[in-house]
Amino acid sequence: MEKRVLIIGPSNIGDGILASHAMAAVARRFPQAHVTLVVGERAKTLFLGDPRIHTLVDASRFESVLGRLSLARMLWRHHPHVVVDLRHTLYPLLLKPWAAWRFLRRPPRALVHMRDRHLWQVRAQVPSLMRSGFRVPPRTTIWFSEKDQAHVEGLGKRWGLDTAPRLIIIAPGARSHIKRWTPEGFARVADRLISEAGAHVIFSGESDEEPIVEEIRGLMRHASHSAVGLVTIRQLGVLMARSQLVITNDSAALHMASALNVPTVAIFGPTDAAKYGPTADQRRVIRRRLFCSPCEQSLCRFHHECMRFISADEVYDAARGLLEQEPPLTIRRS
Repeated sequence: MEKRVLIIGPSNIGDGILASHAMAAVARRFPQAHVTLVVGERAKTLFLGDPRIHTLVDASRFESVLGRLSLARMLWRHHPHVVVDLRHTLYPLLLKPWAAWRFLRRPPRALVHMRDRHLWQVRAQVPSLMRSGFRVPPRTTIWFSEKDQAHVEGLGKRWGLDTAPRLIIIAPGARSHIKRWTPEGFARVADRLISEAGAHVIFSGESDEEPIVEEIRGLMRHASHSAVGLVTIRQLGVLMARSQLVITNDSAALHMASALNVPTVAIFGPTDAAKYGPTADQRRVIRRRLFCSPCEQSLCRFHHECMRFISADEVYDAARGLLEQEPPLTIRRS
């Protein structure tokens, strides 16, 4: 009988990337199983077409009370042998009531970063992983299609990236406006990297972040490229894999860079870098140590000092420090 695995994953893209290690661990443990993944609409784009996922369910279609009952009935009919819940929902209690204690456990407080907490949940909820000798999957657990690769190749030719000695991706957006550093700061850093480090700079972001990117580019003295609206999150990953550095706020772009082990400068203000910070081997976290930061609030009670007080010089110095750890390279090929 074919084994059936159910994974209940996050809603947002960034959380989906953070959970990708845990999901890859389950897929590796059950390579012949039929894997069903339940995620939110935004995270769904990360897993479309992934050959490790056989059934992809958009949880946002079941947000009403009746919808949740319908989803519960659908999952019950699936009769999963293995259930992994990374969202602390009630579905595992309905599907595996005799093992409810596994899903009610919470990671220890000493385990802070969300990627590590997701891996702990997998260990706790799937005992056979431990019995078979649990191994953390390789760092790159995001699946890229041939279409993703070809699309980025086309952009590279259009922008002349094949001859770029240094390629730097800057992601100035974030879902919450209070997690965004200043446009003036990004513009100054980008200009200096172009003029002093000989870099090609590409700005990335979601379609609704185009005004932010264009404001920054309008403040710059040097030419840059914008990938806003031209790449999906996976295609952005392909582009990042060919770059020498990523500069970003706390956003999905940060987690993608970490998943690909790309050197990263991460700018943090209201959120906790210990929980959501970069995990790439070469990384720098820039933040202001204020009495109110990290507040982890959706609105600032003061005047956004945690981000406004970060200077362009310190971000630039961190970027140059990472670039100088190894000689300039041509664009890395996936």
